[in-house]
Amino acid sequence: MPMSKMEKRWLDFAWKVVNPPQSHLDACIAAGAAVPGPDRVDGNDLRLPGYLGRNYRTGGVLCVGAVSREPSREDEAKDRDIARTNANLFETTRKWIKEGRSPESDADYLNSIRPTYEQALPSWSIWGRSFRPLVEDYLRKGIADIAYTNLAKCRLPIDRATEPLMRLCERGFIPIRDVVDLVQPTAVLVCVLGAGRSGDIVVSWDSERYSPLVYPFQGRNSTDPAGRRRSEWAPEMARKVRRQKRRRRM
Repeated sequence: MPMSKMEKRWLDFAWKVVNPPQSHLDACIAAGAAVPGPDRVDGNDLRLPGYLGRNYRTGGVLCVGAVSREPSREDEAKDRDIARTNANLFETTRKWIKEGRSPESDADYLNSIRPTYEQALPSWSIWGRSFRPLVEDYLRKGIADIAYTNLAKCRLPIDRATEPLMRLCERGFIPIRDVVDLVQPTAVLVCVLGAGRSGDIVVSWDSERYSPLVYPFQGRNSTDPAGRRRSEWAPEMARKVRRQKRRRRM
């Protein structure tokens, strides 16, 4: 099946992420990103774009995390699903980088990364605790229907603060509005309270062509900026998303 325009544009974005300039890598490590080394788990050398679901369409839902945490070897040994999907993700990404861009390598990367994320997301605590109820229970969507990315595309040691890397990526690498312009979502769900429209992490959620509804929440307990529990704000979110989608179809 031929690629859609959105898939081709997503691959352009993904290629930029997996091939960052050395200046950004240096700044990233200086800001606290996890580093590769013989005493570290695999994958810290990579920068990852995220995931465009096989059923995603314009006007869908974009889920945005903060930054991936670097697991320990003990963590990976305990959770074989995460270890397996991480290994698949890293192998697929390195293969694409090594082969370079071509219609064949682009298709291989996209067709490999999708099932990997479909298998990986259910094992991530941030998905099960925060995004899954919003996507599946309130918006009646599945993993294949969404797009997913992090504000910072690197990994972070467990004992480091997330804000410096999120700000660095937003201001010095690829701002999230570029992803919004690419996938044109009706709604953005972001598990970072300070990343809302009135927060100080994201410069702007609006591209020149698109302005989504944005719902920031606390990743640990899913409360919104007003301190409301998910059961209070999520039904309102779902109603507004459905109403906005109807308006855009008219």
